[in-house]
Amino acid sequence: MSTDEEILDRIALAVSDSAWTLAGAAEAAGLHPSTLIKRFGSREGVLLALSRRWVNSVPSGPLSSDPHAELMAWAASLSVRGITSAGVLARIDMLAEDLRNEELRGLLHLGWQRQLDHLTALVDAAVDRGDLRVTVPVRLVAQLLMDTASGALLRAAVAPEPAEADPCTAVHDLLEALT
Repeated sequence: MSTDEEILDRIALAVSDSAWTLAGAAEAAGLHPSTLIKRFGSREGVLLALSRRWVNSVPSGPLSSDPHAELMAWAASLSVRGITSAGVLARIDMLAEDLRNEELRGLLHLGWQRQLDHLTALVDAAVDRGDLRVTVPVRLVAQLLMDTASGALLRAAVAPEPAEADPCTAVHDLLEALT
């Protein structure tokens, strides 16, 4: 029998680029939808478990001695290359669902704050190493990185070819401008 983490791993991989349904999540997990309900209580319970898992996965500081490389890896993780317009729209739909639900919105806020703290620590460490040059507070740079990623995702959602507005490229370009 699979653990909750194993189930959530399979669901997260499957729903990251497609519309989220309980049936699709169950299929990705290799389970019947009723089994997911028994494990997580409801469709919302699955979403809450996925959100808590994401929040807990956000690092609290640099994971290596090269914070600039970590920033670039974060930028790369934002890429929509190889994802269809429908997949990008699914990401926007998931965001909208989080915003409509008070508990999911709270987890999103917590996750974004942790991500902002993490990016701030990376930018600060990259400035200390001389990898980045900034004349504004590092927290502001971290906010601009997150805002650039979010804005580029919205642009990708409306672009005929999502890769033309790839968040990875936008964040990478901003980081390059600071080197």
